Amino acid sequence: MRKLTISAAAIACAALGGVVLAHDTPLPDGHIPQNVNYGFEVIGRDLLAGVTDGLYTDVWSHKGYAYVGTFQEPSCTRAGVFIVDIAQTLENYERNFIEGAVVAEIKSAPNTRVNDVKVHTITTGNKTRDVLVATEEKCGQVNGSGKRQLGKGGISYYDVTDPSNPHAIKQHAINDGGTHNTYQWTDDKDGKTYTIAVDDVELNDVVLVDISKPQSPKELTRVGLEDWLIEGNYREITEDGQFQTGVFAFSGLHDVWVEKINGRYQAVLSYWDAGFVVIDVDDPANPFVLGDSTYPAVDPVFGVEPGEGNGHAAVFGGDVGQYIWAGDEDFDPFRNEVRGGPDFRGFLATQGSDVPQVLPGGAVDGDADYVGLACSALDPASGPGKIAVIQRGACAFTTKVGSAEAAGYDAAVVFNHSTGCESTVSMLVEGGIPAMFVPRSAGLEIVGLGDQYDPSTCDGSGTDNGDALLAVIEGTNLADPVGLSATFDGWGYFHVLNNLMGGTTTLAPPSVPGESPDNRDVLDIEYLGHMGYFAPIEATDPDLAVGAGDLTMHNVEGDPSTAGDTPTFDAGPRSFISWYSAGMRAVEYRPGHWHTGNGGVASWNVHEVGRFIAEDGSNFWGVHVEEHDGEQIILGSDRFTGLWIFRFNCESEVLVEDTETGELVDSGLYCRRNN
Repeated sequence: MRKLTISAAAIACAALGGVVLAHDTPLPDGHIPQNVNYGFEVIGRDLLAGVTDGLYTDVWSHKGYAYVGTFQEPSCTRAGVFIVDIAQTLENYERNFIEGAVVAEIKSAPNTRVNDVKVHTITTGNKTRDVLVATEEKCGQVNGSGKRQLGKGGISYYDVTDPSNPHAIKQHAINDGGTHNTYQWTDDKDGKTYTIAVDDVELNDVVLVDISKPQSPKELTRVGLEDWLIEGNYREITEDGQFQTGVFAFSGLHDVWVEKINGRYQAVLSYWDAGFVVIDVDDPANPFVLGDSTYPAVDPVFGVEPGEGNGHAAVFGGDVGQYIWAGDEDFDPFRNEVRGGPDFRGFLATQGSDVPQVLPGGAVDGDADYVGLACSALDPASGPGKIAVIQRGACAFTTKVGSAEAAGYDAAVVFNHSTGCESTVSMLVEGGIPAMFVPRSAGLEIVGLGDQYDPSTCDGSGTDNGDALLAVIEGTNLADPVGLSATFDGWGYFHVLNNLMGGTTTLAPPSVPGESPDNRDVLDIEYLGHMGYFAPIEATDPDLAVGAGDLTMHNVEGDPSTAGDTPTFDAGPRSFISWYSAGMRAVEYRPGHWHTGNGGVASWNVHEVGRFIAEDGSNFWGVHVEEHDGEQIILGSDRFTGLWIFRFNCESEVLVEDTETGELVDSGLYCRRNN
């Protein structure tokens, strides 16, 4: 453990004395500024293809090489996957170089992005290969018919046994619609290697594949909502009333992770509003559900009801998998609402990505015109102060909003089609007017058809009666009032869940102190119950909701060196988190901690022990923990600046300069105190 001293430039003094962390105005390029960094020591960097807005995605490592995927920003290029020599990266950094360690670049297919990268050693007969598993999602333009997006979806497998000379084994396998994330494991019983993958399109979106022969992957089975709900195999997933909740109301698989726990392989599925679902995959052809988590009825950090949900990423934690380190991804810090219909009632909504944002205190009000799909030029708005109400489908969101803008509308409200029904999506859209998205039933009510529309008919069977109703009023000046508004409700954050099942382990079910300093009664935590949370103070600050970048949590991995630590008030198992513009964070599960801003966090039973934000701002997407030459390192992928490599040092005390007295004082930030 070390003592760390920070200069006065990194702190600010409270009016009543003492030291608090500075929360300055955002940097011009949309990041929060560097604050007090501690714990994370930069030991290597590589810019890959150079500083590029939003290009880099996830990071993985294998046998001394790092692998970094790429996104569709600033454009849908063929950037693909970068392979980087870790030893060379560390050596270059010691010589003040931050590029030159890339040994190969695997180009993606045209109009295709690579979101997730994993590398796994696979033995087939007498042949052993290191295999890169790269997910693929379409990012090209919608073709002329408006029905299909250009690009490739699925999974591609590459032989990277020689990382400097990768070659394809099998490309674009399994899911043509797109695959977001995967995880691989080799079963110690039969020696076969398996992938669990996300299908971006199908209701049965959990795909299990035998990749023992990666040149001919064999799909074993699919499970998911169609199986659990329609077939009735796990209807409990909706019994907590959180199947679709918050602004981005949706349930579906986003991420996967597999480990052997108590003698059987388990997968934790990050299933958005349905929470975190654990399934048994010991027989990959016959998986079954063990349970799913439930979000608190009232969000404990932001106090909103219902909470946002958005279960995004999770891994097993502890030495026997007794914990789940989990996180939500909430890109929208506002509780958006569209009001309308005969009763002018409110409906939760999402805001478009690259359009003028509706902010607290800046409501947009007007009268509704229903303009159909808005895929071509519209008649001019029927008057000033008009809001276009548009149905999703047949063309891109940018086309729809552009049509409304060109016709003179002040704002647009898009509602779901008869395929998406009651789900809410985050619109990737560019335009010059505000635009919000609502579920299908909300759209029908806003245009005055709520009393005639039956949402239960929107089940994919083709019996939905909404389109026939809408055809009658298309192009009509409804003269019904519509309002768009927003209130601050924060960003996505970190959770600790209990993964102990009764009778399946020798460990006793966990008991933790209560969730408030006024109520420290011990709580017994049920299976997959919440037993801790953490949100950096930046994520709770309304002043940073706009212009400071994305302050939601993204990915998480556990620290193997502390996995077996017994959690106490002073120490506990550690996790590393990539937190977009809030940088890299390290936290430990420590029952008894409760913060509402003290030390820069809002947390229960979790204590921050490290953070890093680059001087020019950060935007970390990926995190991966690796051992390199006998030393544990942490890899981070920054969406703008590429690969970062850290060493973690457990600080015993972080001193900062009091700007009033010039004295060094304790900031309250620390990992583990010297005894």
